[in-house]
Amino acid sequence: MDRLTRGLQWLTDTSDSLRDERLAPLADASQHVWQTLRQQSNVDLGPVKLGGKGTLRHVALDVRIDGTDGGAALGVMSQGELHALGLSLFLPRATVEQSPFRFLLIDDPVQAMDPAKVDGLAQVLAEVATDRQVIVFSHDDRLAEAVRRLAVPATVWEVQRGERSVVELRHNADPVSRYLDDARAMMLTDNLPPDLRGELVASCCRSAVEAAAHSKIRRVRLGRGERHTEVEKLISAARTTSDIVTLAVLDDPHKGADLLRTVREAQGARGVDALQRCKEGAHHGLSGDLRPVVREAEQLADWIQQ
Repeated sequence: MDRLTRGLQWLTDTSDSLRDERLAPLADASQHVWQTLRQQSNVDLGPVKLGGKGTLRHVALDVRIDGTDGGAALGVMSQGELHALGLSLFLPRATVEQSPFRFLLIDDPVQAMDPAKVDGLAQVLAEVATDRQVIVFSHDDRLAEAVRRLAVPATVWEVQRGERSVVELRHNADPVSRYLDDARAMMLTDNLPPDLRGELVASCCRSAVEAAAHSKIRRVRLGRGERHTEVEKLISAARTTSDIVTLAVLDDPHKGADLLRTVREAQGARGVDALQRCKEGAHHGLSGDLRPVVREAEQLADWIQQ
């Protein structure tokens, strides 16, 4: 009986060892994904192992907070961290080389993630997409913004549901292009009252200029290592169009007195006029030929982003 018991124990130990060897590559991949997704999180993911016996097996996670044993770590992690942890376990398993599926479908992974983790998600999905198709469904525009800012190759489609649930797919361009396209569409809408048309076109042009400024601010400041929370706080504090453009162009919200001179030196009087029309026209409307207004707002937005 002792020999039989020892033999059974050897089989169990050997089976567990072989299982851990098979799991090791997935565990290493999970740690890599977590390190990319965690960004500014203080939660560490240790070795991923399978625990339990028979039909009571489970995944054992070694989760630590600030380097200390996190026995109750899962209970204090944020919802965004839990989503990131779930992706860290899912992606390696879903992309094993033996899988016959060369595509991946993910539904709303951005939910509850802070902006830093959204950047990490864009980088992880870019890695996965090198050898398979990745399709992501999301109501959150932050992933598309991160993809554009990080220059991740991607095609973004917007799904619009109209009357009688008629679904239409529309290529989702960057916010600046969308606002300018809307401005041109309203400019050509005949049944709009002239005063309302002028106000709406000016509002869209102002939104395009502000979107260009936001894009520039995030790209520059995040690119030099500033934290997402600090950058977003700085953007929120810029209350007016002039404040936002000043922050984007001069990198200092307190240099507003130098803004018009800087715009005039780079874009001439038309650039200054375009900025003023965007600010004032959104409140008082514009009259006359609106085509130069949209064209010059587009030139101003391009210059801001550059």
